[in-house]
Amino acid sequence: MKSLQATRIHISIGDLWQSPQLHVLLTRESGVVVARCLDFRVSSHGQDIEDALQSLAEAIKEYMLTGIENHTLDTLVDPAHGKYWRMFNELETRQFAGHIQQSFKNGIATIAKDKIEHAAVAFNHA
Repeated sequence: MKSLQATRIHISIGDLWQSPQLHVLLTRESGVVVARCLDFRVSSHGQDIEDALQSLAEAIKEYMLTGIENHTLDTLVDPAHGKYWRMFNELETRQFAGHIQQSFKNGIATIAKDKIEHAAVAFNHA
């Protein structure tokens, strides 16, 4: 199993429902891309990342339909094994570090130091 990407997605079922943010770990296994939803322990696969994510969305829809049919919606959230969460967190941290480095190169590194020193600083909640 080779780690590819950690991502967060929302899935929509028509205009009926949109999920909250879901955690997805993408790996390459036996020549296919495997997409695991860590919130539901649902996984699927495809030839590439987009195909695997679309297949995962369909699998989650089916998982939810089964929950509706069996009157078990209150037990659908079933977090994945810690091993997958650790892989997700490690990948997401590396990806985020890369985004910060790119932001430095494309943004703040090109601004004169005296402008930065005199600029107001603020924050907002993510």
